[in-house]
Parts: sequence; structure tokens; C-alpha cells
Amino acid sequence: MDIIMVSSEAYPFAKSGGMGDVVGALTKYLPNNDFSIKLFLPAYSSLLSEFQFNPEQDITFSFGESMLKASYLTRNEKNLQIIAVAGEDYFNREKMYGFGDDLKRFIFFSRAVFEYIVRTQKEAFILHCHDWESALLCAYTKMYWPSYRKKPKKVIFTIHNLAYQGIGSSELFKIVNLPGHFFTHDYLEFYGNLNLLKAGLVFSDVITTVSPSYAREIATPEGGEGLDGLIRAIGLRKPIIGIVNGIDTDLFNPATDKNLPYPYTNGQLEIKKQNKLAFYQQYFPDLKEKDALFPLISFISRLVEQKGLDLILNDPDKFFNLPLCWFFLGVGEAAYENSLTEYAKKYPNLHVEMAFNNSLARFAYGASDMLAMPSRFEPCGISQMIAMRYGTIPVVRKTGGLIDTVIDYRFNPVLNNGFQFDNYRPDEFIFTLERALNWYNDTPELWKVMVKNAMDSDFSWKIPVQEYLNIYLG
Repeated sequence: MDIIMVSSEAYPFAKSGGMGDVVGALTKYLPNNDFSIKLFLPAYSSLLSEFQFNPEQDITFSFGESMLKASYLTRNEKNLQIIAVAGEDYFNREKMYGFGDDLKRFIFFSRAVFEYIVRTQKEAFILHCHDWESALLCAYTKMYWPSYRKKPKKVIFTIHNLAYQGIGSSELFKIVNLPGHFFTHDYLEFYGNLNLLKAGLVFSDVITTVSPSYAREIATPEGGEGLDGLIRAIGLRKPIIGIVNGIDTDLFNPATDKNLPYPYTNGQLEIKKQNKLAFYQQYFPDLKEKDALFPLISFISRLVEQKGLDLILNDPDKFFNLPLCWFFLGVGEAAYENSLTEYAKKYPNLHVEMAFNNSLARFAYGASDMLAMPSRFEPCGISQMIAMRYGTIPVVRKTGGLIDTVIDYRFNPVLNNGFQFDNYRPDEFIFTLERALNWYNDTPELWKVMVKNAMDSDFSWKIPVQEYLNIYLG
């Protein structure tokens, strides 16, 4: 059977966030002997410059009142065929997202994928669409699939982050190529605007999201981003299933990671300390000898509101005067970048790298004692799982996938692998950081047990892949 996977990103071909990791892992770990996988991606200029693709065919179709041509380029890898979709200048740009015509670009992408599969797909297939960028494909497949073709056995839609819905002007509905009555509250209308993500919610057979806790949260006013009522109603008619993401344990492995000066295993935690010393020499060269004994806490993330930066930056003295060294790695909103840059001049135990750098991120994971994730919300989170793989203890807010992956001593003193705080308040975050510091400084043997628990945690894709298989075949 064919699985047709449609996404705006998938590692290693195109990635800006966690969705890229998830889609890339699914295509990698689904069993080769059971499925043939087709992965559709936009033909980003970065994708075509890094990977070899071969032109296959062009298809012209109506797009609003115009006729547009889509070009399809292919690449074959074992049981995986990657199909890159090009057209106009929609994807031949310097970055993946962040343009004023993003909705138009991905409406075109969904339409182009539909036109291709309806013409070429001869075998039974399962369609799996990811986030708003491909959500329209669920509607096209349900509404326009020709009777003389085998219908898709199942249409699955995965919500990676409900905060991003593909909302734009109602004028864009003209190029969606759906009947006028679809621009209503029950379908794609959202407070007078077009909402592309709703197409995935309404027209899929099964909805998944990236953790059980997040599946519950999106059905509440607090976590539903304006769609909680619709999600609750939909949940009465079809499944909404939370599946915790995994990580690529071959890629993220402290025993083999070439980005670490000193690779180590769970039984070699003294070697892990050597990575911290090497990290301090490189990024904190002016530390006094006594300060070099401080634990290292990293913040490795996009610098955006969701990630809880305001808890720290609104009261920097309280956080940056703790007996910790802070390392920030990421890019994002200018206000956060500017604040961190200024604070780094003031606090000698704070270092900031404004970059998206996978190699440096892995060095930081291997060198750090703790990882800060005080997120407002976190559908799943990948960083806390990578951190634990490297024996770095996450200090997280109790939300979304962080609930499902980080076990606090208060709730399970045997299997604890991190620290949680409940309410989104700076005092609770400070209290939890101090609690972590007390463990680190005063109970080193218990800290070692926690590190061992973290490294022993199974965050591989073995269980998530089986859960997706159950959905595909159920």
C-alpha cells in the first residue's frame, strides 16, 4: 500500500522546526516491507541546491481565474519517493516561510499535489497531511476525487501547532477552488477570514496531534486558539489522537556524536563534564575559576513568545544572578534578540548565540547540566527529549508534551528525569530552578540517578511509529 505524506518540511530535505523532524522520522522508520511512501514537499531553492532531483512532468490547472503550471521533480531513496513541487516563484526564495503571500503559496502547493495524485495514483493509498500548509488537500480529496479512481482508504490530518492556522483575507477564497458555501463557519470561514487549517479538521477521517496532553488542551478555551468549540464538536464524530513524537536516536547519540569533543555513554558521566569544561573555555573564557564550577543551563529554541522568554527577560536580575551559567541559542523575534544581546553585555554568566546551528546545539546539549523550557504552551517539544538523551535535565513548565515526557520527583520519585512547574509565573519558574540547583549541589548522588533515568528514557520512534501504523491500518 502507498502512503502519501504531504508536508511543508521534512528532515533532512527541509526543516525549520519540530514538524520537519516528525515527518522525516516517519518516512525513515515506517516499515519498508509494508509500505511504499511518497513524500510531497515544496521545491524550495535550498532543497534543490542541496539534493539532486530529476524533472518528471508539468501539469497546468485553474487557480482562481488564472491557469498556472506546476512542475514536479522526483528523487528516489529505497522505499521513499520524494516529489518536489515547483510553480511560479512560490518556492524559489531565500527562506521557507515569512512572506506576505504564504497562504497563496501553500494553497497552490495543496492544489498541485492533488492534481498530481489524481492523475497518477493507481494503487490504494493512505493520505497523511501535516498542519495548515497542506490542510486543503483533505478537502480536495474528499470533494473532488473522481469516481473512476480508487478512493484513499483514509485521510489523516496532524496538528503540530494549533497556533499556526493559515489565516488570511477572505479574498483568498477565490483561488481555493471550492464551492462558495464552503466559506461558512462550518467549513473554512473564521471571523470573516479564510482559515486553511479548518479544512484539515473538517475533511479528514482521523485527526492526530503530537502528544496526548496537547490533544486534550486544544479542546479547551485556553489551548484551542479560537477553535476549541469546533474541536470538541469534531471529537464527537471522529478520533482526535495524541501521539508523542520521538527523536532520531541514531542522530542524537552522545556516544557517537561528532559534535562533542568527548563522546560518552550513560556510564561515563565524568566524561560529560569534560564537554562542559570545553564549552566554558570556548563560550565563557572570562569565567573565574570558582564560577567554572557553576552548572550550565541552556535555552535552545526559537526566540518567540510561545517559549516563555518573557518570564526570564522581564526580571533578568532574578534569573541571571542565580549561580548558573546561561547559554541561549536561537533566532526569532527582534525584541527578544535585542534584549538578550543587551543583557549579555551586563551579565558575565550569560552568553547568547543568535543562530540556527544544529552542530552547536548538539555541543550545548552534551555540555549542559540543565535545559530551560518555560513554555507558555508546547504541543510536544523535541528539545527536552534530545536533552535527556544527552543526560541534560529539563526544567519545564507543565504543559502539552512536556507533561507527557518529563517526570518530576514530586510525582514519581523512582523514574524522575526532570523538573516541572505548574503556573506560567516567574516566581514558580525561579522556585523550580532553585529546586534543581539544590539537587545538583546538595545531593549529587540523587542527581546522578536522575541523569541516568533521563538517558534511559525511551524517546525512540519505535512506539510512535506503531501508533501511526495502528491508525493507518485500523
